[in-house]
Amino acid sequence: MELPKLNRLRKGLKKPYLVLACLVLAAAVAGGSLGYFMRLDLPDVRVLEDYNPPLMTRVYAVDGRMVDTFAEQRRILVDYQDIPRSFLEALIATEDTGFYDHTGVGMRGIVRAALSDLRKMRLEEGFSTITMQLVRSLTNRRQKTIQRKLEEMLLALEVERNYTKEEILQFYCNQVYMGHGRYGLEAAARHYFGKPARELTLGESSLLVGVIQRPESLTPYRHPERAVQRRAHVLNRMVQVGFLDADTAVQVRDEPLALATSRSRKKPARYYVEEVRRWLKARYGDTSVYKEGLEVRTTLDLSLQTMADQAMDFGLRELDKRQGWRGVTARVPEGEDPGLWSPPSWDDGLEVGAVVDGVVTAVEGSRADVRIGEYTGSLRKAQIAWTRAKSPGRILSTGDLVRVRLLELNEDGTAGITLEQEPAVEAALVALNPASGEILALSGGFDFDRSEWNRATQARRQTGSAFKPFVFATALANGWTLSDTILDEPTVFLDPRTLEPYQPENFSNTYYGTLTVRTALEKSANIATVKLLDQVGYNNVLDIAKRLGITADLRPYPSLGLGAFEISLLELTSAYGTFANEGVRVEPHFVTEVRDSSGAVLSRIEPRVQDAVSPQTAYLMNRCLAGVITDGTGRRASNIQRALAGKTGTTDGNTDAWFVGYGPDLAVGVWVGFDAKKSLGSRETGALAALPIWKHFMEAVTTERDDVEFRQPPGITVVAIDRNTGLRANPAAGCTPVFSEVFAAGSEPTRYCSRSAHRVRELPYSLQRYEFNEDGELEIPSVELDALLAVNLSFQLSADGRSLTASGAGNRVTVPLRRIPGGDAGELPARIQRRVDPSEWVGHDGRRARVILVRR
Repeated sequence: MELPKLNRLRKGLKKPYLVLACLVLAAAVAGGSLGYFMRLDLPDVRVLEDYNPPLMTRVYAVDGRMVDTFAEQRRILVDYQDIPRSFLEALIATEDTGFYDHTGVGMRGIVRAALSDLRKMRLEEGFSTITMQLVRSLTNRRQKTIQRKLEEMLLALEVERNYTKEEILQFYCNQVYMGHGRYGLEAAARHYFGKPARELTLGESSLLVGVIQRPESLTPYRHPERAVQRRAHVLNRMVQVGFLDADTAVQVRDEPLALATSRSRKKPARYYVEEVRRWLKARYGDTSVYKEGLEVRTTLDLSLQTMADQAMDFGLRELDKRQGWRGVTARVPEGEDPGLWSPPSWDDGLEVGAVVDGVVTAVEGSRADVRIGEYTGSLRKAQIAWTRAKSPGRILSTGDLVRVRLLELNEDGTAGITLEQEPAVEAALVALNPASGEILALSGGFDFDRSEWNRATQARRQTGSAFKPFVFATALANGWTLSDTILDEPTVFLDPRTLEPYQPENFSNTYYGTLTVRTALEKSANIATVKLLDQVGYNNVLDIAKRLGITADLRPYPSLGLGAFEISLLELTSAYGTFANEGVRVEPHFVTEVRDSSGAVLSRIEPRVQDAVSPQTAYLMNRCLAGVITDGTGRRASNIQRALAGKTGTTDGNTDAWFVGYGPDLAVGVWVGFDAKKSLGSRETGALAALPIWKHFMEAVTTERDDVEFRQPPGITVVAIDRNTGLRANPAAGCTPVFSEVFAAGSEPTRYCSRSAHRVRELPYSLQRYEFNEDGELEIPSVELDALLAVNLSFQLSADGRSLTASGAGNRVTVPLRRIPGGDAGELPARIQRRVDPSEWVGHDGRRARVILVRR
């Protein structure tokens, strides 16, 4: 019954076969007659002798692990001997079974394709051999036209005449696109399986061959089911052509898909790598970076980078929670079922400790149920305590998309979770080796995907008190000692040219009176710092800062001492590191070596080295800044039992928070703030906002490093002093506490502490510049006493003029008094007095401020 239909079908096919025969004959004639002319417009295939496709630049961490690549085409060249036989057999079986028999063009494929196209009455079916595919890839001609096919055929014939089959296969395996921006077998093997091509198994080879047909729709990352099905097809083809037995094919077909890592998992050190890319572009240009396959060795320590990222995440989330719950920012798309809809972030996989999206599926009473992939967790009051909400129902509703941290993932499908939110505030962290200048880790922000702006290198912000060490280092370099004293009192610094007053106040809203240089830095006393700046000289401080590596445009103003000028975190951290490196500054750098694709060295980085301050000055700064951590504003980190030094910094209005600290072999800086300058909060200082990040990082680092002390250079002595007066210790006179202070040899104090010296420190700050005589009388020059009584109503002179009573803040003290001749009433020059009224300048306690004319 079916035979008539088959006969009619055969008759119906006679005409197409005749047409096909004519077409093939015409093509042969046309090929012979037009070949010569067409070759005039075709590229010379002998350029393959200098085959030089675009190669990707590879960036390596200090331990040799590849971190990232830069490329227009991500390609790594592979030699023929490193191509697995399994891959070649799978390729030939699937793409071109007659590869070893034809001369570039397969006539059987042409006939098959022509029959198919005639049936469909359009050019659609391909008949490309491996050689023709190579030609198409090299010429980048994708149009499906007769002319294009003829050109491909002619070029394929030329390729076969000029190169061996092995050479053609090597060209192909280096040229073919295999998805995710990877060109060639070697790059694909490393991307999909994390191994070089020569180590591929049969299953891995067959999967990669399967990807070639349609890389983006057959990628195992996006479409694992399709990739596995295509792998089975490749294995079946290998069996059909005799490359593989059926039992082995079945065994390999049933192997689970085992990829190296998830495609969507975030790359490490993205801010760091971006800095490397910018450096390479500036040095070598776009062509070299994206096409010439540079090999770049960096100073990146991946272990430290992980610690840096974790510290940043910890510190910013804690700070953000202190600023309160900002509310739900996303919901399940309208029309989607919260019980079924999945956010894209779940494609990365779930692991304990990660912060991921969760879908609120129900809110009942004091509980909100949240779905995370195949798990379900519950949020109760304890898990949202930081929001200050009384119950989850007050802030959450069904369909909300929230961020949660996974505390545990249980076999029964339940999960332990706590509510999170993505920080709005930003931060940056830099860690470097002071001795080599190698930048070991760098985080330029909370999330590179959110903002590529690198706040460690590109941003310049006011440093606040983090600049103070440069003022103190200048003082020590110019003969000051850590036991010298400064009187911290209401003070106005008046520019004699502009008559512009500058009146700093201490963060503590207190006047400390007499402070040693050490204590002034430990307490971060603003007034004492600016006084010191004025005394050691503005230009001297600018010079020291420049030698320490600060390139910012600093100006000789009183506000310089309090960090009013903008500096990058990297520069500031490197400058602190100079103290750790005994006063020698080594230029910070990311890259140690660059090679070309052949392995030839293009450059080895030799950082510039400069003596910035003496080893003695650096050591004095190390010991003083160590006191900031043990006894000063950095004492939150005092539990880390290592030799550490550092300084906090907070700008006016709490817009920027800093902590820069170091040990003998590691300098680390942290900045916290908003990109748009706005307050972090009235309590968010460097000690509260930045120091916890630094501490979290250093605690992790010190567990993996040996304890090292700051080396004491020659020319340093240690002397016991009285902590309050800065004089030599004299416990017998009641001078306590005793403190072991360090000095540059020859600068030690010669005077011993006395009871009277201690007694002066107990007086109001306005009287602490004077001394008691042997009779126990406070000696005050007559002119200064009259001025003191005139401007400070809290002082009263007895009727006989033999005693002075001072009162204030609930305290009252009376001391014997002796007038002595002379004195300085602190009067301003007449030309200035005519233009200003010093009586307007008072401290927050109402007492007249001392006026100092700025000396530049």
